[in-house]
Amino acid sequence: MKDFIVQLHKYNIMSQENSDDLIKVENVEAFFYPIHGIPTMVLHLEDGREFKMFHIPPEIVIALNRLQEKRDYEKYLGNDKRENIYDIIAFSSEVKEQLNKIINRVVISDVIEELGVYIATLELRFDGVIVEKQLIPSHAVFLALVANKPIYVKKNLVDEQEKQEGKDFEEP
Repeated sequence: MKDFIVQLHKYNIMSQENSDDLIKVENVEAFFYPIHGIPTMVLHLEDGREFKMFHIPPEIVIALNRLQEKRDYEKYLGNDKRENIYDIIAFSSEVKEQLNKIINRVVISDVIEELGVYIATLELRFDGVIVEKQLIPSHAVFLALVANKPIYVKKNLVDEQEKQEGKDFEEP
C-alpha cells in the first residue's frame, strides 16, 4: 500500500507541474548526421525551439523513419532485410492498441551529467494507477509515437542545451 501511495503522490507532483516547466513536442525527426553519420533525434518543440539527442541507437533512426513512412535510410541496411522488435511493435495493431491504453505520456525529464545522457519518464496507467519507468529517451519517444501519446521535454533541459550550444560556438 505504501508503494501505491508513493506512486500516486509522485504522479500528482508530475502531473501538476506548472505547464511552464514542460514544453510539448510537436514533431520528431531522426536521421544520421551528415558529417560523421551520428544517429540523431531532433524534437521540434511547440515554442519553436529544438531539443537534440545524439548517438541514439541506429535502429531507432530507421524505426522512426519507417513509422513515419520515410524510406531514406533503407539503403544503409544493404541486403539485410531482417526486421527487428521495433518493426513488430509498429506493425501489430493489437500491440499499438495496448500501448495506447497504458501509456499516458513521455517526459524527457533529467540528465545524467557524468554519462552525458538524458532520461525519459514513461508514464504507464494500470487500472488508474500511474507507474513511472525511467527509459532511454529515444526508446520512450518511439513508444509514444507508436501509441500516439504526447511527448514533453522539461524546459530547464532545453534551456541548458541551448546555453551549452552557445558556449560551444563562442570564441576562446
